[in-house]
Amino acid sequence: MAAGLAFAAPAPTTVKPFTAYHDGDAIVFTPEITGTRRMASFGPWNLGERLSGGKPMDGRLNLYVVVPGTQYRSATKPEYNHNRIVNKYTVDGKVRDWDIYYCLIIDPKLASDFRSENDLLMAAHQTFRPADRLDLSDVPSGEILRERLGMNSVNGLKKYRRKNRSLPRLLIIPAGLAVRATAELPDVTITHFGQPSSPMQ
Repeated sequence: MAAGLAFAAPAPTTVKPFTAYHDGDAIVFTPEITGTRRMASFGPWNLGERLSGGKPMDGRLNLYVVVPGTQYRSATKPEYNHNRIVNKYTVDGKVRDWDIYYCLIIDPKLASDFRSENDLLMAAHQTFRPADRLDLSDVPSGEILRERLGMNSVNGLKKYRRKNRSLPRLLIIPAGLAVRATAELPDVTITHFGQPSSPMQ
């Protein structure tokens, strides 16, 4: 199942089903395409058609874009290398609405291969004391903080500091984007001792 999790950047004018993680398992995320809406893009990748309401809403599921990551890599835009994680998967082919969140790794010592929402939430609640001379270039997601959030230096992180001057190891920030899609377990049949097993539940 792990095969095919790392992809080169697709053409920016198309969007196809792609792989995301759910609790470490590979999920097939299939955006609904109507041809009538603008794309929700992240670097050279498209994540689906943008819904009109980009503000997070109750009842929507979550698609997390984790920077940096090892799952999706671009030779021309390495600052956008990332993993994709969903908090749930859909059943019976039912299309659902998804809010997109940027998960930006701040602590240089934090691992960058997240594969579950629980691990993201734990990292977001953990803190670290940044070095006195920490520069934005030292922050693993520094280029995305600059490009997407308009931060020119680590001073832009001041609003996230805790009372003891520590920072969260990872920031989870609404991207202001939402898409409609299904997210389903792959229809994979595994054979044990010559007998086919039923698809993953």
